[in-house]
Amino acid sequence: MIFYCQNPVQPKGKLLPNLGTTPPPPPPPPATPDILHNSQGPPNSILIDTFQHQDVNDLGHWHGALEGLTVHHGPGFVRFFPSDPDHNYHTQLSASSCYDLRAYQPSHYLHIVFGGTTKFSIFLNENNAACDFMRNPFPQTSDVVEAVRYSRGNDIYIPLAHFHIDQSRAVSVSFGGFYSLEPLTLYRVEIVPSIPVGFPVPHRMNNGRLMLTCTRPGSFAFGIDDGQPRFAQEVMKILEEERVLVTFFVVGLGLRDRETNFSNVYREMIKRGHQIALHSDTHRKMEGLASTAEIDREIVENIIAFRQILGIETHYFRPPFGTLGARTRQRLANFITEPQVITWSVDIEDWLWADSKTPEKQCEAFFRDVMHGGNLAVMHFLSATTVSYFREVIQFVKRQNMTIMRIDQCLEDPRSPPLKFPIH
Repeated sequence: MIFYCQNPVQPKGKLLPNLGTTPPPPPPPPATPDILHNSQGPPNSILIDTFQHQDVNDLGHWHGALEGLTVHHGPGFVRFFPSDPDHNYHTQLSASSCYDLRAYQPSHYLHIVFGGTTKFSIFLNENNAACDFMRNPFPQTSDVVEAVRYSRGNDIYIPLAHFHIDQSRAVSVSFGGFYSLEPLTLYRVEIVPSIPVGFPVPHRMNNGRLMLTCTRPGSFAFGIDDGQPRFAQEVMKILEEERVLVTFFVVGLGLRDRETNFSNVYREMIKRGHQIALHSDTHRKMEGLASTAEIDREIVENIIAFRQILGIETHYFRPPFGTLGARTRQRLANFITEPQVITWSVDIEDWLWADSKTPEKQCEAFFRDVMHGGNLAVMHFLSATTVSYFREVIQFVKRQNMTIMRIDQCLEDPRSPPLKFPIH
C-alpha cells in the first residue's frame, strides 16, 4: 500500500506547561547568605526568579514546566516532583528572543538557592540566530552542568564561563536530567558577581558539543534511528534512487543480533557512503540511569560493537529519545574525543503518527518543521507508512533548494568525506 501526504503547513504553537497536581507544601526556605537579603540583588547582578508568580519570573518573562513535570507553586518557591529524565523547567531571560550575558563574563556566577535532591542538571540555553521562538530550533543548543558538583548546602554557584554557548544569545536557564524521584525545590535564581568566601568551585568537565541544526549553508541532513530489517532494502533503494547520503544512528544490541542481519545491512550502508553513528547499546534513557557505570556500559558496548562488527570509529552520538543531561554528555567525553551530540530540528513524528489512523500527519509535522527553519531531521524505518513517505519528504527538501548530505558533512566536519552528489 502507498500512502500520500497532505501539504498543509500549520503554525507551530507554543508549548504550555503541565502544572500537575497539588502535593504537600515544601519545607521552609533555607538560610541564605547576607548578599541575598536585598530583594534587588547586589550591584551588577541579575535577579532572574524568586518564584513569586505562577507564570512569570522576576524579569517579567515566562517560567514553567514542560514534558509533563508535576510542580507545586507557592509564595517564593516552586517544587518539582520528577519521574522522568525528560522532565524540565525553564525560566526565561527574555521574551523568547535573546539576552546578552557577555557583560557578565568571565567573572559572574549563576546562583541557585534550592532544597532537596541534587540529582539533576542545570542548563543555559542558547537561542537561534534569528532570536525568534517561531524559528527551528528553539532553543538552538545548550550547555549543561551536574548540580551535585557545584552545590554546597542549599546553594549552587556555577561560573558563567562553564557554559560553552554563545552567551550573546542566551534565552533561558532550565532544570532537567533528573535521575531520582526525590523532589526539588527552587527559591532563587540569579546572576551575581561573587561567591561566599571559601565556597568550592569545581573545574569544568568536558561534555562535547550539542547540535540540533546543520551549519553548512543550504544543507539538510537526515538522521535515521532504529529500524525494522524488513524495510532496510527499500530504504537503501530510495536513497540510491534519490542520490542522497544520510546518517544512521545504530544501537549495539541490534548489530549483535544475528537474526536481524543488521550487521550486513549497515556494512552495505557504509559501502554506499552513508555515515554510521552511535545510538547507545540498548536504547535506554541514559540520563535517567541510577549510576554512571550504567551510562558507561551503554557507551562502551556501543563503541565495541562498532569496532568489532563494522570496523569503524565515530565521535557522533544521538541519545535515545533525545534525552540528555550533564552525566551523559560528560561520560561521552570520557570515552570519545570531542563527541558530537546530535539531536534534531525536524521531527517527522513517526513515533506519534506512524501507526495511527492519520499517518499523513507525519508529513505535516515534517513540512512544518522544515518551513520553520529546521534542517536536521529525526526519523525511523519502523513502520510501513514512514518508509512510504520517505521519498516524498526527500523530494520536498530538494524543492526547497537544499542539498541533502550526511550529518558530519552538514556540520562542516573537516574529517568528513567530500560531497558525493552534486546539488540535485
